[in-house]
Amino acid sequence: MKEKSGHRSNWKKILIILLALIGGFLLSFLGLGLLWSGIPWHYQVLMFFPFFLLSFALSRWSAGAITACIFILCGAAPLGALMVQFRDINNSHLMTSLIVLSWLIGIASGYFLAKVLLNSRSESSENITLS
Repeated sequence: MKEKSGHRSNWKKILIILLALIGGFLLSFLGLGLLWSGIPWHYQVLMFFPFFLLSFALSRWSAGAITACIFILCGAAPLGALMVQFRDINNSHLMTSLIVLSWLIGIASGYFLAKVLLNSRSESSENITLS
């Protein structure tokens, strides 16, 4: 019986890793497409929210494990590194760096929100059992 639950646990971890890698790459591909199509940078910074949602969902599903966020970052890194090489109208890398930084902030904030919610849920269940 333990082998079955161990296999289920391994498949869940593998699925979370694959979803994180694929999701990070697809969201960064979307971000690169937005940059390529010429959408103003202050709208591109809104890519914070899809990265936030992906990180929050996978962190919540993996019970607060940071591995999901690391693999989201690994999936987004190749196109994020490419995107930082582009220059804006003023011949600066600042705007593209800020766009990629907003992705990183979205990943981190999604993880920390999921972690806080999981900790508060466990603390409230401990308070119920103590009463």
